[in-house]
Order: sequence, then structure tokens, then C-alpha cells
Amino acid sequence: MERNAGDTRNSLTARGVGVHFEGLRALEGIDLDLARGEILGLIGPNGAGKTTLVNVLSGFQEPSVGTVELDGQPTTGWAPHQFPRRGLGRTFQAARLFPDMTVLENVEMAGVGIGLSRSQARDGAAEILDYLGIAARQHVTASALAYGEQRLVGIGRALAITPRYLLLDEPAAGLSPQEAADLLTRITAIRDRYDCGILVIEHNMQLIMKLCDRVQVLARGKTISKGSPTQVQTDQTVREAYLGATHQTGTRVRERVQATVIQDTAPLLKIEDLVVDYGSVRALSNVSIAVGDGEFVAVIGPNGAGKSTLLSAIAGLTRAGSGTISYNGGPLASERTAARVEMGIALVPEGRRILSNLTVEENLRIGQTTRRSELDAARRFEDVLERFPVLRSRLKGYAGKLSGGEQQQLAIARALLAEPKLLLLDEPSLGLAPLMIDSVYETLSALSEGGLTILLMEQNANRALMAADRAYVLRHGTVELDGQADALRVDPAFDRAYFGFDTREGVVTN
Repeated sequence: MERNAGDTRNSLTARGVGVHFEGLRALEGIDLDLARGEILGLIGPNGAGKTTLVNVLSGFQEPSVGTVELDGQPTTGWAPHQFPRRGLGRTFQAARLFPDMTVLENVEMAGVGIGLSRSQARDGAAEILDYLGIAARQHVTASALAYGEQRLVGIGRALAITPRYLLLDEPAAGLSPQEAADLLTRITAIRDRYDCGILVIEHNMQLIMKLCDRVQVLARGKTISKGSPTQVQTDQTVREAYLGATHQTGTRVRERVQATVIQDTAPLLKIEDLVVDYGSVRALSNVSIAVGDGEFVAVIGPNGAGKSTLLSAIAGLTRAGSGTISYNGGPLASERTAARVEMGIALVPEGRRILSNLTVEENLRIGQTTRRSELDAARRFEDVLERFPVLRSRLKGYAGKLSGGEQQQLAIARALLAEPKLLLLDEPSLGLAPLMIDSVYETLSALSEGGLTILLMEQNANRALMAADRAYVLRHGTVELDGQADALRVDPAFDRAYFGFDTREGVVTN
């Protein structure tokens, strides 16, 4: 659409916005323009700063530097209620409804919040619910709604302020493919009905590319690309932000385990037709994978693909609805999490989850709680310190004082002290500098070379494919593609499986 970049009277703008948290630069030098009547997509890998930016735009977070203007008026110093009263509505990653209030009351509350009388707010709420097709549910309490209905009520509450600008934070999260397709049509209709500018954060790349007039891409708190959907799809900088750079320095040291390890011997881990639901949200749908003894297997996919859910199911932290998980020839379904650790399954969770108020040594000792032999424990502890010398020098210091890379080493070391046969890792490269990522993967390659079986969940696809023997591509809770890691790195089908489109051609697939 035609836009005048210098006219801020009918736009929401950010200029030079930065957000710093105790030295962490969550956003740096962000410029953004959202005009009335357009739909702007905001995308980026996990940790890029997308939600932080929306929080700044909507007054939930003060920027450390930079300015935000709404229709040409600086928002600095505005009280939270002034944003919706000036026409800025938003939704959240979670619906955040009042669970004990009815659907009508939830939407009505937003109207009252911008100064409407109770009767005006109720009449407006009833009209919005009818428009959204959920008027029949208006007297149901929010806690009784299905997940997709909760998302609609969240949008309805934002519409109750008659928005000039609408910020939608992952509106399609957890929706079925049909619900996501319906949402695409609904967002376009909302834009036209209210003549509002709509900013959409979304991990469903197909939806973004079909829906948006323009797309802006963040990575590590900075804008790396902006333009039409076709321009962004074919921008190799964007591909590298999601998948990792193709020129990274890490290399695989040993010969890769051949695929026949699965065919000729029973796998150490076998998952068949696994289904996991969170209420009405399907997180995994008929997922089947196998990991041979001594293999290094990666499961690759964008944020929201279901990777963490898969690991949680293996570790016993999440219950599967159907399907089977077998380990070392036996079923795992009835085994408690502690029993699975004793059987040799260790998890390095996303975000490290170290205990920051304990010392490094105390964190490590926690990893030994399942080992009974003191002599063996002492030997294992020394072996871990040999592998991670930086931890030896920090043993008596608080774990919270470690750098991100050192905390990742601590998390891996803690898991190794449980003497695992199978090591599960969730996004070990998240938030780390490139050199530290290389260091982490060198450690994993050395462990794999020593015979440890590794199952890795990773968004940094290129880095994982350089280390792994085989890989599976997970998207929307379904395995889209699998094969030898070397072959997948050059397979034209890989980008379509990961993104839903070919980044070389910019063609969105169904």
C-alpha cells in the first residue's frame, strides 16, 4: 500500500528503541512504522525481542533509549490506561482472560476501561461477540472455553476499544491448521472493518507470508530485514537467523553413524505415533522417531514446533495422550521421572535452569543424587571437571554469576554426573555468542565420539546438522522430513519442511 514515511499522524512509530536489562541488550536501535490500514508481520527466531518490542509499543515496558509515537504524539510518560484510550489494543501470547467472569463480561471490561458507561460497554461487547461468531457463548465463564475460543475472546476484548492500532502476539499459537486459516481471513476482515493498522507476531510463517503487506524481521534484538513477504522470504540473512550461518566453523570429528544402526539393531529410544495435547491444543501429532545406541540425532524446527514438548514426554514431565515411548527395549509410560533418570536418561532443559543462588559445586552435586557409589561419584566428578576446566576455577562461586556460555557448560556437566546413557538437550545454543556455540557443540561432538547417545532439540538448524548423524524436521507438531544430516543440509525440501516455503523462490506452500 502507498505510505508516506514522514507522516506520523496516522501511524504508530518507534525510533531508535533500545531496551537494556542489567547489561543485556534485548532491543537495539529499532525503527518501526505501522500505518492505519496495513498489516505488518513481526517475525524472528526465539529470543529475538519481538514481545519486548510489543511491550514497548503498548506501554508495558519503558524503552531505555528511543521514542514511540502514536499518531504523532510521543507516548513517553503515558499511564498504562492512556494507550487503549488513544486507540492502541493488544492481545497476549496467553489469552489472559478473567477465568471466573463470563465471555461478555471479559469483553465488556475493556469498554469500561476506556471510559464507556456500563450499558454502552455491554452493548458494544455483544456486537463484537456476534461479529466474531461466538455470541452463543457470551454467558459461559471464560474458564470453560476451548482454547481457540479463548483466543477469539482475547481479540474481542482488544476490539472493544475500537482500535486504531491492534497488536497481536502469536494469535495462531496452538490453533489447528483450519483454525489458523480462519484466523487469517478474520484478521484481514478486522483491518477492513476498523480501518486499523495491525501488527502480528507469529511463528506460523505460512500465515505471516499470506496475511501481511510488509514483514519486519528481528534477530538478537536488531532489525535484520524488512520488506514485502517475497523479499523477506528470499533474504538469506533471514534464513541464517533462523537456521544458523552456513559458514560456521564447527566440524564433525568422527565418522557418522550409518542409518543401518536403526535397521540392524533395536534402537535405544523409539517413539511411535506420539500425541500430546495441552487441553484442546494439540502440541504433537503422531510423531515417530528412533535413536540408535551411540547415535547423535537432532530434531530441528522453529519455535512452537513441539520440540520441548517431545523432550518433556521422554523425560516424563508431560503425559502423552496416545502413542508409545520405548527405551532400551522397554516401555516408559509407567515410569516416573526420577526412575527415568536412574535408567540413564538425563535432560539439559532450555534456559539451562541452573540454581543461581547455589554455588557451582552445589549445582554439580545435585546431578550426583542418583548415583550410590561414592568412589564412582568422585571419579565421575573429577572427569567432568577435566572436561569443563572453567567450572573447576568457579566451584565455590555462585552459579548465577557465570556467563551464559558457562551456565550452559554447567547444565551439561550436571546432566553428565547422572551418568546418562541418553542425553537430551533442549536448545543448547539459545542466547549464546557464536564462539560459545562452537564451544558447546565441540563438547557435544566429543561426548558423541565417546559413545554417548544424544538427542538434541535445536532451532539453529545448520549448527545441529553439522554435528548430528541424522535429523528430523518438526513443524506444527508433525514430523515433516527426516534423513541423514549431511543430506538434509543440501536437500531442497528442507526449507519447505522447516518454513513452509522455499526460501530461494519465496513460494508459500499449503
